Amino acid sequence: MSAGKLLKYVVTGKGFAAAGSLLRQRIGRGHDVIFAAGSQVDLQWVIPAYEETRRRGLACSLAGPALSPPDGSDYIDVPVQLFPMLRTRAIVTATSGLRLQHMPRRAQFRVAVPHSLVSLHMVYPVGTFDPYTDVFCCGEHHVAEIGAMNRLAGRTDRRAILVGYGKAERLLETRTENPKTDGNRPHILIGPSWGKGNILETMGDELLARLLAEGYRVTLRPHPSFFIYGDAQLAPIVEKWRGHEAFTLESSVEESRALWTADIMIADYSGFAMEFAFMRERPVLYVDVSPKVLNPGWQALGLTPLELSIRERIGTIAKPDVSAVLEGLSRLGADQSEWSTRIRIERDRVWANFGHFAEACASELTSMLAKTA
Repeated sequence: MSAGKLLKYVVTGKGFAAAGSLLRQRIGRGHDVIFAAGSQVDLQWVIPAYEETRRRGLACSLAGPALSPPDGSDYIDVPVQLFPMLRTRAIVTATSGLRLQHMPRRAQFRVAVPHSLVSLHMVYPVGTFDPYTDVFCCGEHHVAEIGAMNRLAGRTDRRAILVGYGKAERLLETRTENPKTDGNRPHILIGPSWGKGNILETMGDELLARLLAEGYRVTLRPHPSFFIYGDAQLAPIVEKWRGHEAFTLESSVEESRALWTADIMIADYSGFAMEFAFMRERPVLYVDVSPKVLNPGWQALGLTPLELSIRERIGTIAKPDVSAVLEGLSRLGADQSEWSTRIRIERDRVWANFGHFAEACASELTSMLAKTA
């Protein structure tokens, strides 16, 4: 939250509510674990772990600014800037960009939960995982990456713990048992990532025009940042096609319906593409635009990012040309029955404890806190 937003938070009265919420937390006995989120989007990754850890008897709470937690949750409505004042033995968060000064001062454990299956060293800015004592890794690739980061930085105080990925349980809750179909019209899900050179910027309007003209049903589901921060790439495309009966815009902040109804996904380097492949056991057509790089020094780790290496194992790659994409869709549509086994093998390799993240996370937290009780 910027200084301006923090001031608005205070003067609109929300600051008083936050102060009261924080005061109640501080005069109480505190918490064993606080699951913190800087936004509603980040909250979904930790809710299953919060609910399971609380069920096991630990004193847990959700915390963050103006969130909408599940009914019955213990919730502290507090901005990120006041996280240091929270009384807790451990903080767990999927919000990237937090620094050491944002962490509860007396927390023994500061746990990062990655909010994507993608690798940790190319699409995250350098230093993203520096403030943490522990990283709950989604798969073995994350374990290797944190190990390499530790060696490069000469650190021995940050642990990489194989736990899994917190999205499966939440996505399963959105599953459509009887998805609507449109005859034999194939349904294509387009999932642009956030950042320069994504498929929406590179070929979005032309691609939509061709797909709709070819008789496909199309759902456009941009990265949440398009909706949170706004983007000039999205508005004109939506305005042009919103009236087309075969076009749907889906907010990735609130919805996941197309995950369960689409036949094939078109993506660039989005982590949601892996979620689609692994949850549906269906292939992804990757458009070979320039990769998203937020850490220019990522090659120093000597590890190929998963979002680069996995593409041809769970789908196919097409040049950033609309005709090449259409050809790729035709091939994938003809071969879908062969993909399920291949994708399950990859899922077992890169997604630990598939469907059981909450139990694994709760077990690790219980064990960690028991050793320091």
